[in-house]
Amino acid sequence: MVGTVLRRDHLTMRPLAKNRFDELTFGLRAAGSREAWRDVSFWSNADETLLGVLSYAEHADGYMGMILARDDHRRYRPLGNAVIFRTKGAGDHSICARIAELDGEGTSKAETPNGEEPGVDLFTIDHDRTLNPIFENLRGTLHSTAARTVLQEIAHWFIDRDGNFVRDFQTTGISARLFELYLFRAFHALDFSVDQSIAVPDFVLKRGDITLYVEATTANPVDTMDIDLLAGPTPPPEDFWRFIENDMPVIFGSPLYSKLKKKYWEKEPVKGHPFAIAIADFHAPASMIWSHTALSIYLFGISVERSVGPHGEEIALPRPLKIHRRGEKVIQAGFFDLPDTRHISAILFSNAATKAKFTRMGTLAGFGHPECSVHRKGGLSNPEPGALSAIPFECNIEDGAYEEDWADELEIYHNPNALIPWPGETVIPQATHFRRQTDDELVWRGAPFRVLFSSTKVEHKPSPPFDDDTDSSAGETSD
Repeated sequence: MVGTVLRRDHLTMRPLAKNRFDELTFGLRAAGSREAWRDVSFWSNADETLLGVLSYAEHADGYMGMILARDDHRRYRPLGNAVIFRTKGAGDHSICARIAELDGEGTSKAETPNGEEPGVDLFTIDHDRTLNPIFENLRGTLHSTAARTVLQEIAHWFIDRDGNFVRDFQTTGISARLFELYLFRAFHALDFSVDQSIAVPDFVLKRGDITLYVEATTANPVDTMDIDLLAGPTPPPEDFWRFIENDMPVIFGSPLYSKLKKKYWEKEPVKGHPFAIAIADFHAPASMIWSHTALSIYLFGISVERSVGPHGEEIALPRPLKIHRRGEKVIQAGFFDLPDTRHISAILFSNAATKAKFTRMGTLAGFGHPECSVHRKGGLSNPEPGALSAIPFECNIEDGAYEEDWADELEIYHNPNALIPWPGETVIPQATHFRRQTDDELVWRGAPFRVLFSSTKVEHKPSPPFDDDTDSSAGETSD
């Protein structure tokens, strides 16, 4: 019966939340398939060794049901062929009955495609190197349950092309590797397939007749192992705007220029296709909360100055820059105006390739510890022209109204001088797109209230037992 629990002897089928189903099966879904089918219901057995999905095809006014199980690589695959149904009720009932039947027969395993490579095991240690404190926190703490579980599911589909991904993730390269895992998951959420048969550049994205190439890089601290997890985020510099206009562009510029010198666009199969560099900032703990403003300043060579609007309000006006100075180092402003950058179609950026993002998405999928609550606070973009201040927000992400997607924080800075332009907003409408409209004016298009920055707090809040003698309004405690 639709919307109820279906029982077969001692076995119980249960409805599955869409968020959870998506995180368990994201690597299975083909690019562009969402245009043909719309998932309408999801089911599983008690231990999720078997999943079921019913999808609706508007063009046929019919439903397609499918049963899934894990293969030898821990990836969910179809068990048998899809079945067509005339009504949703018939599809739901048949899926539940089939799951119960398979569950009663014992462990079901899907067939692993011939020659397919396995993903990576992020949390098994097979070396004697010093472990990164962030990795140890991810691997062993209750607060990290949601992030750890969703990372494991992503890793089932992620292939190690250079042979040292896991070691780097566990030691000196965890930030860069988290960024790659984030991009891998976000590109799938954007309905691209990721071709992992090519090692360089990092990502080959395909959808229909579109093929895009992306190389990832990060701005890193000098010592990636010297991390105090109890110290909290690094506060913004006292002379914040001077730092944003000078130091931070140099910090971004170093890894971008290093990638520029590799000239990926001259190599096959990149030649003739849009190519982008994706960058994230990890130069100091949680610096990505406040550093992202500097990227557009560096890329386009345009900063802002404060002025007074027609109604007395404080507004921002464009101010072109020529150089950035950090100590003795001086670099040219306007990365997109450097000679070879005409071969770079765009720069991609996100400040969400962090444990916090994986925690929130894992929690929304139901992977978190049941006694942990997750709150998020930060600032939203202000759609008022020239606005300088973000709109503050704070919420419990499990309040029932909160929504978040993997690509919400993705920003695309289009190169106005690109020989091969990056696709327009209609190809990746979920991202925020930045363009130079005139010599000294930038425009952006995206969600009017996108998250500019945020912090995430996980608290352990054990609840009292729920029985006839317990007041359901009793308070919770936290550590």
